[in-house]
Amino acid sequence: MEKSALDFRRSLESQLAPYRPYLKGEVAAHVVLVKGVAGAAEWAGRAPFSGEDGEALEKALVALGWPKGSWCGILVAPVAPPGIASLQPGELRLTCEIIDPQVIVALDEPARQALAAAFGPETVLAPGAQTLVQGRNLISVAGFEEALGDANAKQRVWAQLKRAVPPHSLV
Repeated sequence: MEKSALDFRRSLESQLAPYRPYLKGEVAAHVVLVKGVAGAAEWAGRAPFSGEDGEALEKALVALGWPKGSWCGILVAPVAPPGIASLQPGELRLTCEIIDPQVIVALDEPARQALAAAFGPETVLAPGAQTLVQGRNLISVAGFEEALGDANAKQRVWAQLKRAVPPHSLV
């Protein structure tokens, strides 16, 4: 990696250091996935997105044409380490701004509410909807992790997630 790219990466990692308990994935991500509800893996003390949902999201994004590992997950309300507070709206927005993705995906209702608080009321989206917010495609899906156990719900969420296709320059 060339020096300027390495310096940029170190700068991102430094800026994101206070938010590391909330994050999993690439600090210079193309896609940010926001989850408001901790899943089984998080409740078991594992890192955000380290369970079945993280694996399924990686496969889904690659199937849509994004490079492997080109996403960062943000868990708004983590359960580990004990006593850590939920991300405040300003912190969520700052984290998204530091990462600077092309696409932000709200994976559940609490994530939609958190993004609306962070980016403004015009970002309140129904499940399956999308909008452009400050040059970024904001997409809402209906309960990604909950849908993994239900074939019909999984199909519905997949159809919603298909709005997160990469721009032609990445395909």
